[in-house]
Amino acid sequence: MLKSGIAGAALLAGSVASAAIYDETVDGDLSGDRFAPTMITLDQGMNTVSMDVVLSDQPGGDRDYFTFTLGAGQSIDSMVILESSNPLGGSDSAAFVGFGPGSFFDFDPDIFSGPGLDGFVITSPGFVGVEVINDLTGGLNSIGPGSYSFWVQQTGQDLTRVSIGLNVIPSPSAMGVLAMGGLVAMRRRR
Repeated sequence: MLKSGIAGAALLAGSVASAAIYDETVDGDLSGDRFAPTMITLDQGMNTVSMDVVLSDQPGGDRDYFTFTLGAGQSIDSMVILESSNPLGGSDSAAFVGFGPGSFFDFDPDIFSGPGLDGFVITSPGFVGVEVINDLTGGLNSIGPGSYSFWVQQTGQDLTRVSIGLNVIPSPSAMGVLAMGGLVAMRRRR
Protein backbone atom coordinates (compact mmCIF):
# COMPACT_ATOMS: atom_id res chain seq x y z
CA MET A 1 0.00 0.00 0.00
CA LEU A 2 2.85 2.40 0.83
CA LYS A 3 4.55 1.74 -2.53
CA SER A 4 1.40 2.57 -4.49
CA GLY A 5 1.04 5.89 -2.60
CA ILE A 6 4.60 6.89 -3.49
CA ALA A 7 4.16 5.74 -7.08
CA GLY A 8 0.91 7.69 -7.37
CA ALA A 9 2.52 10.86 -6.01
CA ALA A 10 5.50 10.43 -8.36
CA LEU A 11 3.15 9.91 -11.30
CA LEU A 12 1.24 13.06 -10.36
CA ALA A 13 4.48 15.04 -10.04
CA GLY A 14 5.81 13.86 -13.40
CA SER A 15 2.59 14.14 -15.39
CA VAL A 16 2.88 16.10 -18.60
CA ALA A 17 0.69 19.16 -18.82
CA SER A 18 -0.23 21.13 -21.88
CA ALA A 19 2.84 23.25 -22.53
CA ALA A 20 3.61 26.52 -24.30
CA ILE A 21 4.54 26.82 -27.94
CA TYR A 22 6.31 29.83 -29.49
CA ASP A 23 6.49 29.76 -33.28
CA GLU A 24 7.99 32.73 -35.14
CA THR A 25 5.68 32.16 -38.10
CA VAL A 26 2.67 32.72 -35.79
CA ASP A 27 3.95 34.75 -32.82
CA GLY A 28 6.38 37.10 -34.59
CA ASP A 29 10.13 37.29 -35.06
CA LEU A 30 12.30 36.60 -32.02
CA SER A 31 14.62 39.42 -30.98
CA GLY A 32 17.88 39.85 -32.83
CA ASP A 33 19.33 41.82 -29.90
CA ARG A 34 21.42 39.76 -27.49
CA PHE A 35 20.93 42.40 -24.79
CA ALA A 36 17.12 42.28 -25.12
CA PRO A 37 16.05 38.71 -25.99
CA THR A 38 12.38 37.87 -26.44
CA MET A 39 10.90 36.74 -23.10
CA ILE A 40 9.07 33.42 -23.40
CA THR A 41 6.88 31.97 -20.67
CA LEU A 42 7.28 28.22 -20.22
CA ASP A 43 4.60 25.93 -18.81
CA GLN A 44 4.95 22.51 -17.20
CA GLY A 45 5.53 19.85 -19.86
CA MET A 46 7.30 19.93 -23.21
CA ASN A 47 7.53 23.52 -24.51
CA THR A 48 8.42 24.12 -28.16
CA VAL A 49 10.22 27.17 -29.52
CA SER A 50 10.50 27.33 -33.34
CA MET A 51 12.40 29.90 -35.38
CA ASP A 52 13.86 30.58 -38.81
CA VAL A 53 17.41 31.92 -39.16
CA VAL A 54 19.51 32.92 -42.18
CA LEU A 55 22.60 34.99 -43.01
CA SER A 56 23.18 35.62 -39.30
CA ASP A 57 26.68 37.02 -39.79
CA GLN A 58 25.61 39.55 -42.45
CA PRO A 59 24.09 43.03 -42.03
CA GLY A 60 20.33 42.54 -42.04
CA GLY A 61 20.73 38.83 -41.34
CA ASP A 62 18.71 37.02 -38.73
CA ARG A 63 20.01 35.96 -35.32
CA ASP A 64 17.42 34.92 -32.76
CA TYR A 65 17.63 35.36 -29.00
CA PHE A 66 15.07 34.29 -26.42
CA THR A 67 15.07 34.09 -22.65
CA PHE A 68 12.93 32.49 -19.95
CA THR A 69 12.85 32.35 -16.18
CA LEU A 70 12.23 29.20 -14.13
CA GLY A 71 10.54 29.95 -10.83
CA ALA A 72 10.94 28.25 -7.46
CA GLY A 73 9.83 24.64 -7.76
CA GLN A 74 10.59 24.39 -11.50
CA SER A 75 13.36 22.71 -13.43
CA ILE A 76 14.13 21.59 -16.97
CA ASP A 77 15.20 17.96 -17.32
CA SER A 78 15.36 17.77 -21.11
CA MET A 79 16.35 19.93 -24.08
CA VAL A 80 15.72 18.26 -27.44
CA ILE A 81 16.22 19.38 -31.03
CA LEU A 82 12.78 18.80 -32.55
CA GLU A 83 13.48 20.20 -36.02
CA SER A 84 16.45 21.28 -38.10
CA SER A 85 15.35 21.68 -41.68
CA ASN A 86 15.34 23.87 -44.74
CA PRO A 87 11.65 24.60 -45.37
CA LEU A 88 12.39 26.22 -48.74
CA GLY A 89 14.25 23.22 -50.19
CA GLY A 90 17.78 24.64 -49.99
CA SER A 91 20.81 22.51 -49.25
CA ASP A 92 21.74 23.89 -45.80
CA SER A 93 19.68 22.79 -42.80
CA ALA A 94 22.23 23.28 -40.02
CA ALA A 95 22.20 25.97 -37.34
CA PHE A 96 24.15 27.03 -34.27
CA VAL A 97 22.25 26.89 -30.95
CA GLY A 98 23.96 28.45 -27.91
CA PHE A 99 22.78 28.52 -24.29
CA GLY A 100 23.79 30.53 -21.26
CA PRO A 101 22.73 31.79 -17.85
CA GLY A 102 21.00 35.13 -17.37
CA SER A 103 18.36 37.15 -19.17
CA PHE A 104 20.72 38.36 -21.93
CA PHE A 105 23.97 37.26 -23.64
CA ASP A 106 27.27 38.76 -22.51
CA PHE A 107 28.90 36.57 -25.15
CA ASP A 108 29.70 38.52 -28.33
CA PRO A 109 28.81 36.42 -31.39
CA ASP A 110 30.74 38.67 -33.76
CA ILE A 111 34.10 37.93 -32.13
CA PHE A 112 33.04 34.67 -30.46
CA SER A 113 34.29 35.83 -27.08
CA GLY A 114 33.14 36.72 -23.59
CA PRO A 115 31.32 35.19 -20.65
CA GLY A 116 27.77 33.90 -20.80
CA LEU A 117 27.95 30.84 -23.07
CA ASP A 118 27.67 27.53 -21.21
CA GLY A 119 27.53 25.36 -24.32
CA PHE A 120 26.31 24.98 -27.88
CA VAL A 121 25.34 22.46 -30.56
CA ILE A 122 25.33 22.53 -34.35
CA THR A 123 22.00 21.13 -35.47
CA SER A 124 21.26 19.06 -38.56
CA PRO A 125 18.42 16.80 -39.72
CA GLY A 126 20.36 13.91 -38.14
CA PHE A 127 20.16 15.73 -34.79
CA VAL A 128 16.35 15.70 -34.69
CA GLY A 129 15.16 13.90 -31.57
CA VAL A 130 18.55 14.14 -29.87
CA GLU A 131 18.76 15.15 -26.19
CA VAL A 132 21.23 18.07 -25.96
CA ILE A 133 20.89 19.34 -22.37
CA ASN A 134 24.41 18.15 -21.43
CA ASP A 135 25.96 19.88 -24.46
CA LEU A 136 24.11 23.15 -23.89
CA THR A 137 24.56 23.39 -20.11
CA GLY A 138 28.20 22.35 -19.88
CA GLY A 139 27.41 18.84 -18.60
CA LEU A 140 24.36 19.32 -16.39
CA ASN A 141 21.43 16.87 -16.53
CA SER A 142 18.92 19.52 -15.46
CA ILE A 143 18.67 23.21 -14.64
CA GLY A 144 16.71 24.81 -11.80
CA PRO A 145 15.27 28.20 -10.89
CA GLY A 146 16.82 31.21 -12.60
CA SER A 147 16.97 33.06 -15.92
CA TYR A 148 18.47 31.48 -19.04
CA SER A 149 18.91 32.51 -22.67
CA PHE A 150 19.26 30.89 -26.10
CA TRP A 151 21.05 32.24 -29.17
CA VAL A 152 20.29 30.66 -32.56
CA GLN A 153 21.92 31.54 -35.87
CA GLN A 154 22.70 30.20 -39.33
CA THR A 155 25.43 31.93 -41.32
CA GLY A 156 24.61 30.37 -44.70
CA GLN A 157 22.32 31.79 -47.36
CA ASP A 158 19.69 29.05 -46.98
CA LEU A 159 16.93 29.60 -44.44
CA THR A 160 17.03 27.07 -41.60
CA ARG A 161 14.09 26.24 -39.33
CA VAL A 162 15.03 25.13 -35.82
CA SER A 163 12.68 23.86 -33.12
CA ILE A 164 13.83 23.26 -29.56
CA GLY A 165 11.86 21.31 -26.96
CA LEU A 166 12.27 22.30 -23.30
CA ASN A 167 10.66 19.93 -20.78
CA VAL A 168 9.66 21.75 -17.59
CA ILE A 169 8.98 19.61 -14.52
CA PRO A 170 8.57 20.30 -10.82
CA SER A 171 12.04 20.55 -9.27
CA PRO A 172 13.20 17.53 -7.25
CA SER A 173 12.40 19.32 -3.98
CA ALA A 174 8.87 20.10 -5.24
CA MET A 175 8.42 16.44 -6.22
CA GLY A 176 9.43 15.44 -2.68
CA VAL A 177 6.69 17.67 -1.29
CA LEU A 178 4.16 16.07 -3.66
CA ALA A 179 5.33 12.58 -2.66
CA MET A 180 4.98 13.48 1.03
CA GLY A 181 1.44 14.71 0.30
CA GLY A 182 0.67 11.34 -1.28
CA LEU A 183 1.97 9.53 1.80
CA VAL A 184 -0.13 11.69 4.11
CA ALA A 185 -3.20 11.02 1.99
CA MET A 186 -2.50 7.27 2.12
CA ARG A 187 -2.16 7.33 5.92
CA ARG A 188 -5.47 9.22 6.27
CA ARG A 189 -7.31 6.57 4.22
CA ARG A 190 -6.34 3.84 6.66
